[in-house]
Amino acid sequence: MFEMPAIMGTAQQMARHAAARQVVISENIAHADTPGYKARDLPSFGAVHQALGSEMPLRRMRAEHFNGGADVAALRPRKDLAAPAQSPNGNTVSLEDQMMRAAQTRLSHDMALSVYAAARGILRSALGN
Repeated sequence: MFEMPAIMGTAQQMARHAAARQVVISENIAHADTPGYKARDLPSFGAVHQALGSEMPLRRMRAEHFNGGADVAALRPRKDLAAPAQSPNGNTVSLEDQMMRAAQTRLSHDMALSVYAAARGILRSALGN
């Protein structure tokens, strides 16, 4: 009967991705003192969006925005290749880096919620509510 506009679906996916990334970041922080623990991260939202074959494909505005065609298997948390050098106990978690990622992820989540709310407002206006 009523299909959700693609922009709202994309905003929901972005919010879910941010929530999942926040979980991975919190796990990294929890294991900051675990010997041999390797920091993990999720692929970028652009890679996830493309891999899921979303109905509203993202456009690439700059080369550094995202890589298309990511494999669905790559959507699971993976070792963070950008993690700093290992500490003497083999741990690669940097609390400073994780806190910066948490802040960036919160901004992504807030942006997704703002886009969703704006689209909902437009729909309400169009329906006369």
